[in-house]
Amino acid sequence: MRPIYAIETVDLKKSYKDVAALRGMSLQVPQGSLCGLVGLNGAGKTTTIRLLLAMAKADSGSARVLGLDALNSEQNRLIRSRTAYIPERKDLFPYMSAREVIRFTASFYPGWNHDLEKRYANNFEIPLERSVTQLSKGTLTKLHMLMAIARGAELLVLDEPTDGLDAIASEETLQALVSLVADHGTTVLICSHRLEEIEQIGDHVCLVHKGQCFKQGSLDEIRANTRRIQFVLEPGPDQLAQLSQLGILKQDGRSLSILTDRSETIEVAKSFGASDIEAYPVPLRELFVESVRRQDALV
Repeated sequence: MRPIYAIETVDLKKSYKDVAALRGMSLQVPQGSLCGLVGLNGAGKTTTIRLLLAMAKADSGSARVLGLDALNSEQNRLIRSRTAYIPERKDLFPYMSAREVIRFTASFYPGWNHDLEKRYANNFEIPLERSVTQLSKGTLTKLHMLMAIARGAELLVLDEPTDGLDAIASEETLQALVSLVADHGTTVLICSHRLEEIEQIGDHVCLVHKGQCFKQGSLDEIRANTRRIQFVLEPGPDQLAQLSQLGILKQDGRSLSILTDRSETIEVAKSFGASDIEAYPVPLRELFVESVRRQDALV
């Protein structure tokens, strides 16, 4: 049975003048998942979000959000009515208090959840009577998060949601997202370069670099399948070429290591006469960094 995707893009491309922001972005975000869209600054994360929410127009490719065509203006209106978006730059009406901003926002959404509003106003310790211009960057972020959670959206799209938060506030925000997915089946897409946060709470990940997704899938499966295989060998040129096809290969004299998700790697190394073979699990950060370095070296 084909999985149900809340977001699915195929070969999405976008250029600004002579700069290619997206070079064929293909993503699949399962419905009800907490997915990290992870990449360096300038990798295409924000551009992808802008295309999904009709804030920019794609040059080519296709995109579906909540079963609707995201590149069709009429259907995208429906998408936006079912989606909550928190941008990286978090501006609000400067003449309103936090309470007034919440009331104003709630008036647009018949499904507004007042119980969640009260819970997170208390949990996030938001000073409701204070003007938004008096709020710290972290408190402003939490106010945006409250409004995104309370509006009852099917999809939350968050661009750097913990930016400006201290360690405790970041933890509170992340746990609020976990609860939202678990209790309400909401799909959450977090656009971030903070791999440790995605690894902490995510169940799905899309790793992007230079406008393309180079790895995606279940976070548990990626962690379970990816290993660094270390061994001792004096490979000939043909053997070295074959080993390079199995993953990201490093060589220091007779010591070799391969970062790989290929199950046959150990057997191939043994067939070449490798000794002292050991396998280690790989953190998501190491996988991302090594993969990005490899792609940059191939350019």
